Amino acid sequence: MRISATFCREQEAIQRARAISEPLQSQRGIALAAASAWSKRAIAIDERIAAPGARDKLDTAIALEFAREEATRDDVDDADST
Repeated sequence: MRISATFCREQEAIQRARAISEPLQSQRGIALAAASAWSKRAIAIDERIAAPGARDKLDTAIALEFAREEATRDDVDDADST
């Protein structure tokens, strides 16, 4: 399952709320670090989705792999029939 940018932003908000309500400084730091990590992940997801052709490259690579497998099967079938 892929994590959505929305989920990441929700987690960021939860961690920021924890940082505000946490009485211990060390725990506030951990919560803020977690919030920052969730924020960066959301941005990375948005950038990956927005990248032109990113999906096309993956689709092309998958199609090429299927074509290679099919060609290999055809070669084996031809060799078996001779």
